[in-house]
Amino acid sequence: MPLFAYKAKKDDGSTVEGMLQAETERSALDALGRQGVFPLQIAESGGAAAGPSQARGIRRVRRRIKPEDVGLFTQQLGDLLKAGVPINRALGTLEKQTSNASFSELIADLGKQVSAGKPLHETLGRYPRYFPPLYTSMVKAGETGGFLEDVLHRLASFIDKDSDLRSRIKAALAYPVLLIILGTAAIAFLMVFFIPRFSEIFAKLGSQLPWSTRVVMSVSYFFRDYWMIPVALVVLVPVLWTRLTATFTGRQTVDRLKLGAPVYGDITRKSAIARFTRTLGTLLKSGVPILSGLAIAKEAMANSVLMRDIDEAAAGVKQGRSLAEIMRKSRGFPAMVVDMIAVGEESGNLDEVLVNLADSYDNQVDRSVKVFISLFEPVLLVIMASIVGFVVISMLLPVFTLSSMIGKK
Repeated sequence: MPLFAYKAKKDDGSTVEGMLQAETERSALDALGRQGVFPLQIAESGGAAAGPSQARGIRRVRRRIKPEDVGLFTQQLGDLLKAGVPINRALGTLEKQTSNASFSELIADLGKQVSAGKPLHETLGRYPRYFPPLYTSMVKAGETGGFLEDVLHRLASFIDKDSDLRSRIKAALAYPVLLIILGTAAIAFLMVFFIPRFSEIFAKLGSQLPWSTRVVMSVSYFFRDYWMIPVALVVLVPVLWTRLTATFTGRQTVDRLKLGAPVYGDITRKSAIARFTRTLGTLLKSGVPILSGLAIAKEAMANSVLMRDIDEAAAGVKQGRSLAEIMRKSRGFPAMVVDMIAVGEESGNLDEVLVNLADSYDNQVDRSVKVFISLFEPVLLVIMASIVGFVVISMLLPVFTLSSMIGKK
């Protein structure tokens, strides 16, 4: 297990240096957090004999900025501000701490802009790819209300839960995707390289070939002689799909089909509701007005059919009607969700109710994905095995025919 040299800050403001054994840099940071100290610098020592001085000047590697990087930055910035560190100094500390050169440059620019007198939310808005409207709106509310550190902690929790849900879904889909790739590659190999080798042998039989063999060989010859057509389709389909979903009618049609699909539609709906309720609840808890919150939270749903329902709800709220009253007319939101929103509005703790709803739906999405995968995997295996089996049997039938002909002679 590697050793990490670190320099950290205690609650009383003093600094401490030392060595820490951990599997990864993230694990080392988590361990320091559990010790009640805030890490200022950390680097792998490269050996047991290395000293704390190696923590000076962290080696920065240029890599893609991930949501996990943003979540850790948000949590640490909130911790520094809560400890009384000025924001420009806190940004300078985080700039030196990160080992990602790309993120370090971004944080350095944030520090320069803030030191020049610009509000943090305005500076973050320069990087919408990493700090979306949800993030900047919450930071703006925190700066205006004087509780920025609390907002940052809520944001860090939001990013962590969202990343965790996405990671669980990706992990569940990894095996089926791998199965599709391997199965497709195996079938392509049989069609393009294996089957044509039998053409000379089977040519002697002519029309006496079984129909299944003729079908398989025709498909094989098509892929061999007109391979550019499947390749063109692979290139054109994503382009045509992008253009289709770019139009309002096309997007509505595709999203409606997604919601109506068996099993997958249920996952899509629950996932969209979970993102919407968590986003809106977090925004309301951070002091963002409900109309602004609805405009931001609807984008998190990524489904135009459900987003249209939120537009209608926002128009009703603007007229003074309750959110639950309008959403009852929507077929996209279950009655339980609408009832919980009504209870939250009546009791005055809508933000808490929405966050609790999001937690509940996150768990439901996790269970639904597992059910979907448990059904999808055997069906996929049967389909792939059936195709490969059909090809193999079709190529063996003529061999049996030839054997019988030779035996008669």
